[in-house]
Amino acid sequence: MTALSVDTEEQVWNNYNLFTSTKETTNEKIIKFQGNIPEWLKGNLYRNGPGAHEINDDPKTTFNHAFDGFAFIQKYNIDGSSQTVGFRSTFVKSRTYTESIKNGSLKTRQFGTDPCKSILGRFQNLFFGRDSTTHTDDTGVTVQMVQNELLALTETTTGNILDPDTLEHLGALVTLPYGRPKDSPIISMATAHVMYDNKRKMTVGYGNRMTNKGNFLDVVFIPDDISDEVPKVDESDMDELISRSRYLLYLTENISERGKNYNRRIKATTKSFRFPCDHVCYMHSASISENYLILTEIPYHFTKFYGLWYSVTGGSVTQMFKWNGGSMPTYFRIISLDTGEQIAYIPGPAFFQFHHINSYEHENNKKKITVDICAFDDPRIIDEFTLNNLRENIFPSGAGYVRRFEVDLDANTCTEPNMNAREPEGIHAYSHAHSLIPIQFELPRINPNFTGKKYQYVYAVRAPPGRIFDGIIKLDVQTKEVVGVWEEPCTSPSEPIFVPRSNDEDSKEDDGVILSVVLEQKAKRSFLIVLDGVTFKELARAYLPVHIPLSFHGNFY
Repeated sequence: MTALSVDTEEQVWNNYNLFTSTKETTNEKIIKFQGNIPEWLKGNLYRNGPGAHEINDDPKTTFNHAFDGFAFIQKYNIDGSSQTVGFRSTFVKSRTYTESIKNGSLKTRQFGTDPCKSILGRFQNLFFGRDSTTHTDDTGVTVQMVQNELLALTETTTGNILDPDTLEHLGALVTLPYGRPKDSPIISMATAHVMYDNKRKMTVGYGNRMTNKGNFLDVVFIPDDISDEVPKVDESDMDELISRSRYLLYLTENISERGKNYNRRIKATTKSFRFPCDHVCYMHSASISENYLILTEIPYHFTKFYGLWYSVTGGSVTQMFKWNGGSMPTYFRIISLDTGEQIAYIPGPAFFQFHHINSYEHENNKKKITVDICAFDDPRIIDEFTLNNLRENIFPSGAGYVRRFEVDLDANTCTEPNMNAREPEGIHAYSHAHSLIPIQFELPRINPNFTGKKYQYVYAVRAPPGRIFDGIIKLDVQTKEVVGVWEEPCTSPSEPIFVPRSNDEDSKEDDGVILSVVLEQKAKRSFLIVLDGVTFKELARAYLPVHIPLSFHGNFY
């Protein structure tokens, strides 16, 4: 661990290069680690995040928001026996990306950037035909292996299918239930963070939508167990699905046969469950315990009026949402992972969140669930994530705090056992006062073997006001303290991925390594760092052939 020194003229915090564009490395580059990684460490780390914030390096086309950049997939093939990492990267060849690069201008509305500059044009697009070609299919938030293919996902209702070996784009994923056309749609959103249920060997996801006929929440279970053959489904069924939506037709012009077969297989094997809901809310992630899916419906609600105003004026997607935290609770919706049945719908304290950390049922009472979340008092962080702000190091509020909620299914209650543990402090003062550990962070991860189980350690990137992100931290949620920090002056680490040494249930929870991609701000170069999970000391690093801008999420397989 390197102590963070006071900024000097040579070491002034400047995160500008974390939000600059990079280049593809389509042919794998073999890189030797500096230091020594464990020989048992072998597998692929995949990461996803925005890799270009303008089109063809033209500053006049710079996007507005950090969430707007084109999806950039990285693959790190790590081999402990040879002490090397094979690196390759590519932009997802979505329609949004390819059309924008070809034409030299943005062709779809992104999270916070609308290519239509005129108010009249936006108004016409809202009310006359809803031009399908203006909908983005760029997916730059997460990567997940589902039924042996790699998916790049975000909060739109389509994904992108990639070859796990070459990262070749195989086409769009269009056959999940919440991506299918529905009468009189107004808005549809899906989760970027699908979850893996190791007990049932299935992937769990969800999406919600508003229509003129009501609001709906769709939950999907996608099993691992598939035959080698493509399921026998009516060939006209997928064609009918596509033909009902000009948007899907536009997306599927270049789907490979492998991509079409994958869509058929997903459609044939996925179980879906639909629930009516009062509000369409922003739900970036959820969590699973041993037997339940835990959804948090925060009071950040889509409204038709705000949607109209956003469509006319052009802003970030979340400007279609209204924060009702002063008058409405967060609802914890509990779904059975065995039956898909809703078990409970429980009001709790209002908060904003991107990420759940973990949930688990109490050993002596399976109807009591602990839910840990990286929580904020409100959603102001989204407005702070404009490119202009971040490139100028303007990040006044900092990130969230770990807050613990106890949900009782029998009593239909939600409580915070750490309520008022300390005096309020900072912009997110309420979350600070109720936090298990008073440190601001984001992008939390745990040992995947402890998903849905009682656990001890959280790994995250530290994010105090003015600095995003300036260190990797290890939190002990049982002793309620920071037990590990890695930091170097003027470096920006990414989400830390924990790789366990063993899948043995008796192994120590922190017996493994941490993987993170770190940017050296001044040199504008990146390296993959490997930390010891127990001591949190650096084991090795490997410098990459290109710099890696802010990347959001990844997984190791």
